[in-house]
Amino acid sequence: MEITEKEFADITAYIYRICGLDINESKKYLVRQRLEPLLASHGFASFSDLNRTLSLTPDNNLRDQIISAITTNETSFFRDIHPFETFKAHLAPKLIELAVSRKSHNYQRKGPKVKIWCAASSTGQEPYSVAMILSDYMAVHKPNGVTLDDFSILASDISPKVLARAVAGEYSDLEVDRGLDEIQKVKYFNKIERMWQIKPYLQKMVEFRRINLNESFSHIGAYDIIFCRNVLIYFDDITKKKIFSQFSKLLNASGLLILGVTENLYGLSDDFESVRYGNSIFYKSKVKEAVGGGSL
Repeated sequence: MEITEKEFADITAYIYRICGLDINESKKYLVRQRLEPLLASHGFASFSDLNRTLSLTPDNNLRDQIISAITTNETSFFRDIHPFETFKAHLAPKLIELAVSRKSHNYQRKGPKVKIWCAASSTGQEPYSVAMILSDYMAVHKPNGVTLDDFSILASDISPKVLARAVAGEYSDLEVDRGLDEIQKVKYFNKIERMWQIKPYLQKMVEFRRINLNESFSHIGAYDIIFCRNVLIYFDDITKKKIFSQFSKLLNASGLLILGVTENLYGLSDDFESVRYGNSIFYKSKVKEAVGGGSL
């Protein structure tokens, strides 16, 4: 099915409006390829028919199907290993100290959880990787008075389809082989027929929620670490600036923003300063009042 310049302009304008993705002319073939099955399943004869329906009749189900079709869900366990190695070596100990500090201050009696947000987490490999690191660190070091219940990992995505997969926590042989060795597979998963099911104690650590980064997400609360890796490349600078502004407001004092290895904040935000941990560069929110006691 062909897509004219006007049809392409209309559908990409719609996509930009609903989720902020900036799609240029070079992606015309990709847009056509990804949306053709959707047009066929809904009985649209052309992209003009689809655009007309979208303009006349708001349909959240159709919107979500377009988002799921058009978004890229490339991910794997421990993807781009360096940030995870840095997290294990440098940040996990600090997060434990933070948990101890908050509990000792008796904040809200039981102390606030140490909170991590994995934004645009796709099918869940990233947040489960973080949960694996924290679980392993706790098992070895056994910090006094701190348990896995003192940590909260929020994982979000805009696509209901990938979120459903992430919540299920079931992965194919190919998916677990990308980033995990045989020992890790047995340690973190139960093999159920042809799929690998993430073990319940790890699944319990992660809450999945639909969040559109193109909209306000200030309601989700404060966080100590925000992962937003390999997704901002799909947004234009205007959208990036809005997202970074919201991130800076959500981070606790000295909270850290972790971007993809090829991403940076240059020219996009003055709310952060870069900080090196091992082989990785993260971004620390500038000094502000601590939320909930303790900081990284």
